[in-house]
Amino acid sequence: MKRTLASLLVLGLAVQSARALDLPSGSLRATGAADLLLNKRKPRYYNEVWSWQVLFDNGTQASLNFTYARLGFKDPVCGADLSLAGFKGRNYAVGREYPEDRLQQQGNPLRLQIHPDIWFQGQPTTSHRLHFATTKNEGYFLDLEFSDMVAGASWGNGVFGLKKGDLGVAVTIPMARVKGRLAVGPDTLEVQGWAVMEHMRQTALLGDLVDETFRGFRTGPEPVYLNVFKEKDKDWAGFGIVWKDGKPNLVPASSVKIAAAGGVNPPTRVELVGSDGTSIAMDRKSIGQANSILDGMEGVTRWVVKTFMGDVRMSRGLVDGGFYQYVKVKR
Repeated sequence: MKRTLASLLVLGLAVQSARALDLPSGSLRATGAADLLLNKRKPRYYNEVWSWQVLFDNGTQASLNFTYARLGFKDPVCGADLSLAGFKGRNYAVGREYPEDRLQQQGNPLRLQIHPDIWFQGQPTTSHRLHFATTKNEGYFLDLEFSDMVAGASWGNGVFGLKKGDLGVAVTIPMARVKGRLAVGPDTLEVQGWAVMEHMRQTALLGDLVDETFRGFRTGPEPVYLNVFKEKDKDWAGFGIVWKDGKPNLVPASSVKIAAAGGVNPPTRVELVGSDGTSIAMDRKSIGQANSILDGMEGVTRWVVKTFMGDVRMSRGLVDGGFYQYVKVKR
């Protein structure tokens, strides 16, 4: 399983404070085209990730990331990686990487392209289409049309100021229905399901910013979004957004409770409690896929990544009423 360098961007019961960092500036706001386009800031280590998490009605789960990465030890690159859990009973992953100038974008009409076969277009909630195809390995194809999109939301500027750098997130599609086609080699399925899109920006390597992250997505026309992370050598922090009566409600974390499973396994339960007492809890129901970013890396690339970042373990699966993605840096 080949992972691109650009994709690097992406215990018992514990209760810990979640305020030992600078929180985003501003109140909850709607997202627009600027939240979907490449910002390309100047820090030596700078990464942007456009991330789609998809749960199909047949139980297959997909994670697709587009990336721009300035990693410090090589020229900037862009790329994409696709992971599939439970496609006809098997798990798959594939990555592609290109020089940074292959990433092209325009604001009106909105389109971002990494390769003629790797792109997204359309401004949510008016339209959105996602396309990924490659002949690498078995050959992969994913083409999805989005509908019934919940309007995007961001906590002000979306930027958490951590000790080693900034971590930014905009929830550009909190939930939507998708319909299209998914294929691995000659095996092709007509699919439909639920999907979320996020756009994340980092001014440092992920391993320098956090020890763990958990993002949970509860499906439906009034979804729940949960994003918590443990800053490196510090406490858990994060936020949630709960939709009620068609309106998003921000829940900044006052505390985060983690029922950890030990090792690199995702927590069995995550609960965020807001300052007003609002609680968002998600219970893990399954682990559909677990892998390391080092899988498939060779030679100097593997040594550099392991030396400077450690091993980053990723898991995805189901929670009650939805799905999740969990990341843990194994140092």
